[in-house]
Amino acid sequence: MTDSFEKPERSCFNLTHYAKLMPESHAMFVMPPGCSRILRLSSIEEGISHHFTMFNLEPADVINGNAESILIDGAQRTIQRLTRDGRRPKIFAVFVSCVDSFIGTDRDYVMTELRQMAPDIIFFDLAVDPINRDTMPPLVRFHNTITALLEPADKTRSALWLGSYLRPAEDHPLRLKLQQQGIASRHLLDCATVEELRLLGGCEATIAATAVAVPAARKLKERLGISYYNLVNPADPDALTEEALLAL
Repeated sequence: MTDSFEKPERSCFNLTHYAKLMPESHAMFVMPPGCSRILRLSSIEEGISHHFTMFNLEPADVINGNAESILIDGAQRTIQRLTRDGRRPKIFAVFVSCVDSFIGTDRDYVMTELRQMAPDIIFFDLAVDPINRDTMPPLVRFHNTITALLEPADKTRSALWLGSYLRPAEDHPLRLKLQQQGIASRHLLDCATVEELRLLGGCEATIAATAVAVPAARKLKERLGISYYNLVNPADPDALTEEALLAL
């Protein structure tokens, strides 16, 4: 059972830690001050605050229905600033908080406007919706969105680990077993460019290290034929067994 358990939290984390897994990117968070405060403090603690821009959504904005204009204007000003600084992103992630579910923000309209405004940038709609679990938890949406960029590529003797904002530990039992079989362990943190991210589609397998990555792993299997190993639930009938994984 040692190989089948991966402590989900690994330490204190939130969406800012996962957002840094996107290469050549910038993230914009639009949410009430109480929510953004947590993200601001943790990003400063991690030394990654330069990867993010945060705008507060005040009570008056909710009442007056200004969310769409705040999102569009905030993204435009942020991209202009980054461009002036020579840091124009290739990926721009828009995070809105769960209050969006109550006020009915038209995110499709927002994303259409942003994509027309900057067609050279990949825009991610990454709603933070921890209240309505009937839709999609934010970390599941994040993994589905970022792995959608993977493209068919020449196969390499490698396995892509998904579901943790940290690389698998050097002494992780499964990583060591893969290494003995000549299978390299890859992680989103290995990618410095969007092109390197796309090439992860050449991995021979995906390892879902936590439950939030299982849906993305299944989608990669359907779309690119990349089989996956469910580290959380090795009895998953659609997943590789450990023996099959090591025999790749």
